[in-house]
Amino acid sequence: MTQHHQNSWPSRSIQEAQTPTGEQLAVVPLAGRLASHTASEVRQLLHQIIGYGYNHLLLDLGAVTFIDSSGIGVLISALKKCRSSGGNLCLCNTNQDIKDLLELTSLMQVLNCFDSIQSGIEGFPVKSESSN
Repeated sequence: MTQHHQNSWPSRSIQEAQTPTGEQLAVVPLAGRLASHTASEVRQLLHQIIGYGYNHLLLDLGAVTFIDSSGIGVLISALKKCRSSGGNLCLCNTNQDIKDLLELTSLMQVLNCFDSIQSGIEGFPVKSESSN
């Protein structure tokens, strides 16, 4: 799962982590532009990771420089797939431009964003009957 061709997604190896409640999650570092020319590859990668049984994903966007509507579609698709399998998807290390885009598209209302990988792992929201 962690072997990829040079210049492809993810930018580094996928890490496994556990939330404080014991839920297993995959930390997926992405890089470059999440746009029309990479969207299909990234969507396939994320769906493959979910297919391996990781229904909790923390996407590290620290090295992502740009997201367009295709990239937004990838995030929404992965979020739906995680949630339909009882999991969740969160973001971390988002730059200000990406935060602004998420605000503009109202995705900040459905996606949790954390300042770092560590804070994302520690604060990762697991699905429960009392959550939104």
